Amino acid sequence: MLNYTKTLSELNKHSLPEAGGKGANLGELIRVGLPVPPGFVVTTGAYHLHLEESGLQERIAKRLEDLQLQDITAVTVADASRDISSWIEETPMPLQVQEAVIKALESLAIKTGSDANILVAVRSSATAEDLPSASFAGQHDTFLGICGKEAVLKHVKKCWASLWGAQAICYRISMGFEHLLVELAVVVQAMIDSEVAGVMFTANPVNQSKDEALISAGYGLGETVVSGLITPDTFILTKDGRVKEKVLGSKDHKLILTQEGTRSEKVPLSQQNSYCLGENELAQLAKLAQLVEKHFGIPQDTEWACSKGNVYLLQARPITTLQSKPEDLRILGPEDEIIYPKKKPSFVLQAAMEHFSEPLTPLDFAYFYHRYRAFYLSLQDTGLKIPKQLLRLVERESGCVAVGVGQPGVSLAIVWKAPAALLTVRSEGIEERWKPLAVEMNAWLKRMEAAARNADDGKNLAQLIEQALTEFGDLLCRRFRVLSMSGWISDFKLNRLVKKAVGKIKAAEVKDCLLRALPFRTALQNEALTKVAQVVIKGKNKEHFHREFNRFISVYGDRPASGLALLGTPTWNEKPEVIQGLIDALLSDPTLLNAEENSEKQKADYEAAKKRVEQGLSLGKYHKFEQLLEQARNEIIVREESSFMLEKLTACIRRMVLKLGGLLTAKAIIKEKDDVFYLFLDELGSAAEGKLAVQERIVKRKSALTKVCAAHKRGVHWLVSTGSIPEFKPNNKACPDKQGALDELKGLSVSSGVYEGTVCIVRGPQEFNKIKKGDILVSTHTAPVWTPLFKVAGAVVTEIGSPTSHAAIVAREYGIPAVVAIENVTSILKDGQRILVDGTKGTITLQGD
Repeated sequence: MLNYTKTLSELNKHSLPEAGGKGANLGELIRVGLPVPPGFVVTTGAYHLHLEESGLQERIAKRLEDLQLQDITAVTVADASRDISSWIEETPMPLQVQEAVIKALESLAIKTGSDANILVAVRSSATAEDLPSASFAGQHDTFLGICGKEAVLKHVKKCWASLWGAQAICYRISMGFEHLLVELAVVVQAMIDSEVAGVMFTANPVNQSKDEALISAGYGLGETVVSGLITPDTFILTKDGRVKEKVLGSKDHKLILTQEGTRSEKVPLSQQNSYCLGENELAQLAKLAQLVEKHFGIPQDTEWACSKGNVYLLQARPITTLQSKPEDLRILGPEDEIIYPKKKPSFVLQAAMEHFSEPLTPLDFAYFYHRYRAFYLSLQDTGLKIPKQLLRLVERESGCVAVGVGQPGVSLAIVWKAPAALLTVRSEGIEERWKPLAVEMNAWLKRMEAAARNADDGKNLAQLIEQALTEFGDLLCRRFRVLSMSGWISDFKLNRLVKKAVGKIKAAEVKDCLLRALPFRTALQNEALTKVAQVVIKGKNKEHFHREFNRFISVYGDRPASGLALLGTPTWNEKPEVIQGLIDALLSDPTLLNAEENSEKQKADYEAAKKRVEQGLSLGKYHKFEQLLEQARNEIIVREESSFMLEKLTACIRRMVLKLGGLLTAKAIIKEKDDVFYLFLDELGSAAEGKLAVQERIVKRKSALTKVCAAHKRGVHWLVSTGSIPEFKPNNKACPDKQGALDELKGLSVSSGVYEGTVCIVRGPQEFNKIKKGDILVSTHTAPVWTPLFKVAGAVVTEIGSPTSHAAIVAREYGIPAVVAIENVTSILKDGQRILVDGTKGTITLQGD
């Protein structure tokens, strides 16, 4: 006969299948003598029987099939969640399960010396919960202060139903868990009427230090801390229990236990201004941290409660976001000098920092050289003096590569050469200048692809790569000349007319609308991607999806999978999963899939903006405006199309390099074909002939680039980390802007990283549809139901919270920066404002309009 309940003391680490992660962990804690409140678990067998006897197993399976056909959107997930959850709650619990639960509840009352009205916590405990690789924290429901047999039975079913909450379904999908293979047990545990409670990490998840414990504490029950409803006190302890740092939280309200359940109360100001934990409690917590981590062998995320001077453990689970000990990221040696020693960046360096934002492989510096050479040559006709040394590469002892960029000069000839060049390019439109170059680029692609197919010798292929890069530079120079300064002048004149027509305040908004409804390459790409997503949403078969997907890849597969198109950057052809991620983002907002409606709206905005300008200009000036607008729109189309072609050219050379990498690997000259990107261009030929030993230098350069990339993720530009340039100091150190607000706001760092983006203020679930991919989520706080938004958001900022709040935990798991505890941030910031979130420093910086 199956056991539908078991006491926590009967469980251990092997009880996961019947007790779920929470129940098994609690049983293990009790087994080793740690202070855990008594209780019992309603086993997964009871949940299984509830589904089986009522026929719900089949209904749920069928409902999930329907969900898969429609695929995953916020709407379809919510509908499926609502259906399945209601079925589970409305179906009567099997009698044998009811009897077992009531009997276990009576035994618990006797054991604790309580009467039949014992107050208990009813907590979900899933079989895929509290695992080392994934944390389902907050995904399933917990109910506090439950009293009476009927109420306990009712809330057990509510816990079962929470297995099918929308956020739980989405999380299982993102983590790759099969829905019907995850079952749910329910922990019923005697409540601790705590004066203080909270969360304790036995290692610090913010700075990844395993030598520290991090504690968040508030008055009353710990739910206010766990759910991020308050800004708690924060304590950082050393392993021996010494207080290393503490931060006073506001703790403005608390949750207290009553016979009717729980109730929120205001915390007296004197208590808000005092730390809620004393030396005795901190010492007990430090000791518990040592014991629980020693037993499980890995750092733990625990919940605890303090009552009458005693500390109790309420649960423990592995910290899923803790990384291994960070490696030494020092890149420069004591003798390494800064290549560009000046205190202010030149125009060229500013452009380099912007356009080459990602770290370069050694081979990419050849691409870097030809790109800057092309730019300088394109301006030579205007009187610009090209520096004698365009690029100077300095390989450090560590293997990292610094670069010195030559600065152009200006000759007197600019006085007559610049106007002459301008008149030359203005004699014909940008489309006429672009078409012959586009034809030539396509011809170059065919010729180079054929040459690469026929090159089976490493030496010849290395020579072909060098030739291809030189010719690429020549084509790029001509592209720069097509996009000459005439476009800048036309745009300047257009801006003047728009301002004259609608006024300075509205000019930018109207100008944006005037440049909508354009058939430029990125817009066409998004339309094509939307068609692929529509195949998914309409429930078409896999063959249809693959056909549409392959059609998309055949056109856009040479686009870089991240950042700028470089030789070392994989393409969408190589990483199609990146496109799937874009499709997922589209599916998260069904309105994005209505391409026709979006297109019509853009056209309407465009026509309305033209009408506004027409009303503000004379007839003659409006005709001039129309000419300038057509030039500006054509400029965008050609700029985008030419960038798209350059990506194709770059991808062609990348394929040559990878082919050479394969040949060198076959000859055991290098270990992996991608190692070829860690050679300089002038080393390829010698390496192919076997005249140059490259393994040692590749290993050193790889190690150095790994450190440069790690610094880049922490917000340090590769030109700075390699010592190419100094770290230029900004002038806006938290100084007031024109409106009197601060440029920089300080909060608590809870998830590291740096991200710049657009603010999206979300005050509750009713505003979830506001957020778009890459937005910065700004809110008072977050809760488990908000979790899907973290997949869409680029960073998170909240008014209240701590390193152990929901926003902190989920942000760390999704790997996005987060800053919490910035008072009134939802009032200070505005939708659409650009900010820089530094999750490492705990700051947000206003980027201006």
